[in-house]
Amino acid sequence: MTGKFPIAAWAAAILAAVLAGCAQGPEMSDDDYIYQLLWQSDVAGMSALDGYGGTDGGDRDVAVPQSWYRQQTSYGGFSVQLENDPAMGVCTVTVSHGLVGELLIDVVWDDTLDYGEKPVNVMRTRRAIVERREESTQYGGWVLTHITAADYLLQGSVQQEVSITSMRFYVDGELAWECDDPGAFYDVETGLPELSEGQLVSFEATASHSSPVYVPEFFVYVHGPCPVWPRHLMYDDGNYGDQTAGDGIYTYQWHVEDTLEDWGIAADVVDADTFADQTEEDYDSGAWGMPVRRI
Repeated sequence: MTGKFPIAAWAAAILAAVLAGCAQGPEMSDDDYIYQLLWQSDVAGMSALDGYGGTDGGDRDVAVPQSWYRQQTSYGGFSVQLENDPAMGVCTVTVSHGLVGELLIDVVWDDTLDYGEKPVNVMRTRRAIVERREESTQYGGWVLTHITAADYLLQGSVQQEVSITSMRFYVDGELAWECDDPGAFYDVETGLPELSEGQLVSFEATASHSSPVYVPEFFVYVHGPCPVWPRHLMYDDGNYGDQTAGDGIYTYQWHVEDTLEDWGIAADVVDADTFADQTEEDYDSGAWGMPVRRI
């Protein structure tokens, strides 16, 4: 069977085998092995972009909230779409992982946290390439060799109007990694961003809005191994490493800090309309994300 695997009856059976110790008997097909490989892979996984962040006011039509965060409330489903026959020994796949949750947001700057809730329904999608290698003893010989950025796209009735259009990493002033297309493949061994604790890095991102209303049109955040908070507002005003104010390139600069979790980096844009109140069901955000290699 080659095709789309929703996490349903047979997928639950595979997950049970994984939890029991990854028993891999001869009855498993290539499709099963590929599914299991991607289900267990940290590299193929995609963050929920949760966690608190710092705050920053300002003289704008819409300011950032006093506090906001996302939380996942239910499992949104996991699927793997095989795009060619695995009998070829190389297979391109699309991995999709739902995120059903809520945005908790307090826009009233009064030092009292009183959150409103906005529903979140996002599909996180990335493509991957897997290859069968004779030297590999796990997953029927299948290994993950290439991935794209994870692309976070809205589902449901709200139209997505904001999106990330590029991400760039600079280490000690030198360009170390970039992505201008969430469909571009990167080698998982040699093509991912590389960071080590204590490095001074600058992360840049650009974003777009198809129908802006407010000034600013949106707010851009970085998620990653950042100081104090896992999420920080990015700037296009000449601060925090930003080179040129008002050029559409949002920047945040920091010294990398170690965390207990695996490192990942993401650029996340939130529509200013989403931050204008805490009652309207108008959550609009988009993101690109990549895992980071520790060096």
